[in-house]
Amino acid sequence: MPTINLDTPVHDLVAQQPAIVDVMVAMGLDGVTDLKLLNTVGRFMTLRKGAKMKHIDIADLIQQLQAAGFEVEND
Repeated sequence: MPTINLDTPVHDLVAQQPAIVDVMVAMGLDGVTDLKLLNTVGRFMTLRKGAKMKHIDIADLIQQLQAAGFEVEND
């Protein structure tokens, strides 16, 4: 089971775990599909920050990530 941290930049998460894109899009974090955004904003945007900006409950995001087979580090 791949481990991810909610405070890792999205750009790095996608590079390490491309399967995370589907979970992010399903949760409304669809900016990840725009390569220009991913390569600029994605270098400092994290899942935690993105969830807060999009008003997504962090517990729901963690649950969806775990359901997709990811282990979540939530420091």
